[in-house]
Formats: sequence, structure tokens, C-alpha cells
Amino acid sequence: MSENSINLTDILTLIIHDMVQTTEEFKKFDLNRILVCCASNRKDCRGATYGKLLPLRFKDGAEIVKHNGRFYTIPKVKINDSEILYIIYFYIPKFFSLSAKDKINVMFHELYHISPEFNGDIRRMGNFKAAHGHSRKSFEEKYIEYADIFFEKIKDTPYCSFLKMDTHELHKKFKTVKYRRMKSVKPVVLAAN
Repeated sequence: MSENSINLTDILTLIIHDMVQTTEEFKKFDLNRILVCCASNRKDCRGATYGKLLPLRFKDGAEIVKHNGRFYTIPKVKINDSEILYIIYFYIPKFFSLSAKDKINVMFHELYHISPEFNGDIRRMGNFKAAHGHSRKSFEEKYIEYADIFFEKIKDTPYCSFLKMDTHELHKKFKTVKYRRMKSVKPVVLAAN
């Protein structure tokens, strides 16, 4: 028998809140300024995109950047009077095809991309490959212990039961599966004054 409905982004947001509150590295993060969304990707498409962090500011938290003689800004996103600095996307169905532990790893991966200054920029790992530094493996080593500790903490909780479900199981268990969607926010050219 199926239950009424579930909102995937609401539950993922609760899990992320727990991650942030229990991980010293992330305690500066303002949870009201991180928005969790889902986006679609094809199960059979190549590549391994399970999640993505979208920063809503430029390098060092700058709101305006000059590129090729033009000035750009990123449109502001506000939810409940709070300006959002980061959007975390989880891709359906690929993210939900992962094991519970791998889902936790992806969530920590995306959180680790957030700048420690929490200024809307990413955590810069190098001059040329800013997002991951010289290797993805080295990047993963920086947060994997946090993910392991968190997984041990939740492995016998409803969070883990939720994370164990794939897309098919979610649709089988719930009549309605909802989630927040938002188009990717892109920089725009500032009009000349």
C-alpha cells in the first residue's frame, strides 16, 4: 500500500541541515541561504553527474565581475526574505540510483565545494582547476571521513531508510513524489548606466 506523498527536496534539505550542524568544517554555513533542488538527467546518459553546487556569487564573493570589457552579475534568488548564496542540485534518476552511502558521499562532495567563508563563491582548490584542484581523488579525501562518520550516525534512522530507496521504490511507496525544481541561474550582462 502506498502512502500519500513525499517531497524529496524537503527531506534532502533536512539531511543537509543535520550534516552542516554536526560537521565542524561546515558550522559557519547559514542554512537559510542554501537551496536544495532536483533536476532531471537521463539514466542512460554517459558521465556521472549525481549532484551539482551552483554558487550565486563570483570569486571571493564578488557580486559583479568584468569579463572581456563587459560587467556581469548573477540575478539574486530570494526565499522567505533570505538571499540564497548556493543552490545544490541532485539529479533524478541518477542520484537516487546510488546506494545510501554513495548518496551521502555526493551530498558531502557538494557541501565541500562551498567556500569556508560562505560568501557565495566555491572553495577554491587551485589556480587552474579551482573546483577540485589537481585531482578529484585528493578532493574526495578532504571530506570522505565526514561522510563516513555521518553515515554511521544515521544508518539506523529514517534518513537512511529514505536514502536506500531508488526512484522506482519511491514511486511505488508514495502516490505523489514531489521536489523543488529551479532553472540554473546564469550570469547576466549589466546594462550601461
